[in-house]
Amino acid sequence: MALQSCSISSMNSFLNNVYYIPSYQREYSWEEVEIEDFWEDLEVACESNDTDHFFGQIVVHNDDINRRKYIIDGQQRTITSMIFMRTLQVFYKRLYDNNKSLDEADYRAADISSIHLGRRGNLHLHLSSTSDDQFFQNYILFGLPNDNKPRKKSYKRMKKAYAYFYNKIQKSLEQDSSDDKRLETLDKYYNAFISKFNVLYMEATKLDEAFVIFETLNARGRDLETADLLKNYIFSQTRDIKLAQNEWEQMINTLDQIDPTKYIRHFWNASHVFAREKDLYRSISKTISTPRESTQLLTDLKNCAQYYHDIYNPFDPVILVNQDLLESLKALKILKATTFYPIVLAVYLSPEIGDNDKEKYLVEIIRVIEVYVFRNVICGSLTNKAEKDFAAIAKDIYDGRVGSSYEIIKRLKDSIVSDQIFYEMFKCWAGSKTSKETVRYILRKIHKFYDKTNELSLDNTEVHIEHIMPIEASKWQISDDVHEEYLWRLGNLALLSGPFNRAISNLPFNEKKKYYADSKIEPNSQLANVGEWTEQEIAKRQEQFANCALKIWAK
Repeated sequence: MALQSCSISSMNSFLNNVYYIPSYQREYSWEEVEIEDFWEDLEVACESNDTDHFFGQIVVHNDDINRRKYIIDGQQRTITSMIFMRTLQVFYKRLYDNNKSLDEADYRAADISSIHLGRRGNLHLHLSSTSDDQFFQNYILFGLPNDNKPRKKSYKRMKKAYAYFYNKIQKSLEQDSSDDKRLETLDKYYNAFISKFNVLYMEATKLDEAFVIFETLNARGRDLETADLLKNYIFSQTRDIKLAQNEWEQMINTLDQIDPTKYIRHFWNASHVFAREKDLYRSISKTISTPRESTQLLTDLKNCAQYYHDIYNPFDPVILVNQDLLESLKALKILKATTFYPIVLAVYLSPEIGDNDKEKYLVEIIRVIEVYVFRNVICGSLTNKAEKDFAAIAKDIYDGRVGSSYEIIKRLKDSIVSDQIFYEMFKCWAGSKTSKETVRYILRKIHKFYDKTNELSLDNTEVHIEHIMPIEASKWQISDDVHEEYLWRLGNLALLSGPFNRAISNLPFNEKKKYYADSKIEPNSQLANVGEWTEQEIAKRQEQFANCALKIWAK
C-alpha cells in the first residue's frame, strides 16, 4: 500500500497546510446535532488539564501530478474547524478594535489567518463546488454570513454553524468582567482546540489506496452512508465529473425521499452476483474499474430510478401505467415486501424484452410474487432465502437465461408455501394494531371474492376495521383470556363503513346484527344469521375465510 504517512496530528499541525476537497465529495452536511457534539467536546477539553480529544480520522490523497492534497475523508470536520477558527478570529479582532492595548488579541487574529485559514490567494481549504467555495470565502472567511436567504442547503448549514459558534462564544464572553478576562476566554477555546483536538492523519500517494483506507475506516461509521461512499468511488473513476454529477443528481431527484443505498443495492442485485449492503461497496468497486464502466453504471442508475420510484411508491406512479401491475405492487407495498425489487429492475434493464412489452411481461410475474409474499406473511416464513431467490431470478432475466414469464412463474410457484400449510396457518392467523393495513388488504380481497361487481369503494377513509367482539367488551359476557386471544383473529374482523362502524361501536352482538344485515360489504350479511357470537363462531368464520384464501391466493 502506498501509504505515505500515518500519524496522530494536532489541529494546529493539520490546519497548517493547503487542502482541496474533490468535486465528487458531498457538500457541507453537518447539522446542529453534530455542531453541538463538537462544542460539547471542546468544553470538556477546555476544562481538562491532561485529556486530549480524538477528533476522528483524516484521509488525504497526495496527488503528485496536480501537486495537491485532496481530502478523501474528513471534509466535514475540516470545514467545521475552519468555521470555528474564523469565528474565534472575529472575536479576537473585535476585542482588539475595542481595546488597542490588547496586542495579543491582534496577534492571535493574525496567526489564525497565516497559520490556519490562509489569506486571499493562498487559502488553506478549497471546497469542491465553485459556488460553495465562493460562499465559504465571501461569507465565512472574509466576511460575515449575513446572506439572509442562502440559496443552497450547504450555505444554510455553514451559516448555521457559524451562528452557533458565534452565539456560544458571545454568551461566554458576556460573563467576563473585563477585556483581559475575555481574552483569556478566547485563548482557552483557541488553545484547547489547536492543541487538544487530535486527528489520525493518513496520506496516500495513490487514489485507490486512499479509498481502501477510507472504506475500511468507515465500515462501521454512523455518519457515512454507503451511497456516499459509492458516489465518491464512481466519481473518482469517471473522466467527466460534470456529467457524473448531473447523472447522480437526476437519480437522487427521481428517487425523491427514497434511500439511495437501498436503490443501488437492489439495482446491483438485479444484474450482478447477490450482495448484502455491507458488501455492496466492495462488490461494485471490484467490478467497476474504468471510466466507461463508471459512466454506464451512472446512466443505468439514472434511467432505472424512475421505475424504482414507482415500485416503491405505486400509489403515486410517475411512469408505470398498467393498472393490474400497479394493483399488485400496491398490495406488495402494504405487505411491506421489497425483496422482489431486483426482478422488476432486471426486466427494465433487460435488452431481451422490448420496451413496449415490459409492463405486460411483469403483470403475471408480480401477481405470483404477491401470492408468494402473502402466503409467507401468513405462515411467518418470509426469510432471507426469498431475497436470494428473487435476486437469482433477476440475474437470470438480466443475463437472458430465462426468456419467458412462464419460466419465471414456474420457478416462483415451486417455492410457494403449500396449500396445506397455508390453509392451517390462515385458520388461526391473527392481526394486531400494527398490522391493520394487512388486515384491510385481506378483507378487501375476501369482499371481492364474494362481490365480483367491484362497485363499492373500500378506501381507508370510507371503511374501517370492525371488531365484532369489540375492543371494549364491558357489555359482553366473555372472559379476559378469550377476549385477548380472539380480538384480532381474522374471523372476528370485518370492514364497515364509517357511519355503521361508529353507530354499533361496543354494542352487544344482537344489536349489531341489523347493521351487518344492511351492510353492502360482503360477507357481512352472513353475520346476521348467527345466533350468538362466541369463540367457536369466530373460528368457524375464519375457516370459511381460509377456504376462500386458497382460491384468492392460489398457487
